[in-house]
Amino acid sequence: MLTSFIIGKASLLTSLFFIMGVFIVFQVSFEGLKKLLTLKDFNFDGFTLRAILGIIYIVVVLFILQSSVQGRAPSWTFINFQLVAVIFYTVILNVPFKFHLFAPIVLAFMIFNSAIRSWESWCLAFILIAFFYTLNYIKVRINKKFPYFYYLFSSLFFGVAYWFFAKLKFNITNQMFGKEIFYLLILEIFTFGYIAMLFTDVESRTALFRDATHDKLTSTYNYDAFDIDLRDLFKKVKQSDMKFTMLMFDIDHFKNINDTYGHLAGDEVLRSVVEVVQTVIDQTDPKIKLYRTGGEEFNIIFPNYELNQTENIVGQIFSAINHSETTFEDKTIHLTVSMGVSEVRKDDVSMNDFYSRVDEALYHSKRNGRHVITID
Repeated sequence: MLTSFIIGKASLLTSLFFIMGVFIVFQVSFEGLKKLLTLKDFNFDGFTLRAILGIIYIVVVLFILQSSVQGRAPSWTFINFQLVAVIFYTVILNVPFKFHLFAPIVLAFMIFNSAIRSWESWCLAFILIAFFYTLNYIKVRINKKFPYFYYLFSSLFFGVAYWFFAKLKFNITNQMFGKEIFYLLILEIFTFGYIAMLFTDVESRTALFRDATHDKLTSTYNYDAFDIDLRDLFKKVKQSDMKFTMLMFDIDHFKNINDTYGHLAGDEVLRSVVEVVQTVIDQTDPKIKLYRTGGEEFNIIFPNYELNQTENIVGQIFSAINHSETTFEDKTIHLTVSMGVSEVRKDDVSMNDFYSRVDEALYHSKRNGRHVITID
């Protein structure tokens, strides 16, 4: 009895370390591939890359594990890992719906195990698919930061159901059935605890990154984000045929607004301007970025836009701001803006050459009556 307990405990510890290793290897592989693609200047969507790599990774691991026991050990040896793999696929990878291949993967697994003619195997397959959709439902519908207990209880429910039909198919003893359910519970507690820790860490890093790159008053990008993006784009211009255009504008007579209505009114004006501009950008091209780079000064970068391609968008932004009003304490504040626009050129020796040209275009507008767009 003692020997059995020690062996079982060792098996459980081995499973825990194995699952942790699988998660870590995937994360290292993903980060390595992402860094390689970045070095090669390959444009990619991180979420899509993670989903595709994760699907390939977990399918390969599952098939390798199942191949290792065929003809040498009971076919149910890795059932608990199969259930954890569903959690990995659904909760950790967060696979976009268009990439959902779960049902075909389950079918392929059945064919691989020569289980198509077994009614118990079809029950097992339907349980896995129901488990997958339940986890997705919790992920989308439960309004909690990380619904740990929802995930845990649903996973235990489907795990018991899965093991019940496995027990029927493979004639597993009641003692072994109870032991595997206990192991599954421990593995699920560990797995969801690990995911919750990752979730909290990512959430914290995201919050820190947002604080570092966004203006606290208006929630748009700040000067630090602008400086990073501008340097990166200028570097790409020098290395390729890429082009981009930049618009710089500021609010006319903003000091008078602060002096007349107070600084709280000025803050409301800044927020209002950002909302108006961002609405135009969202309706046009979300890749265009708005930055607050000074008190009442803003920059907009148009990546992969030549100067003539921005004319209509700049006009829409100019018109939208100049026709907008900000209401503060029953007072209506009318706004106008001055703008300067220019496209980066191959003969711009440094980023400052380009920035100064846009800046000079803005000041030309301000020196010539304001409420003007100057294009250089």
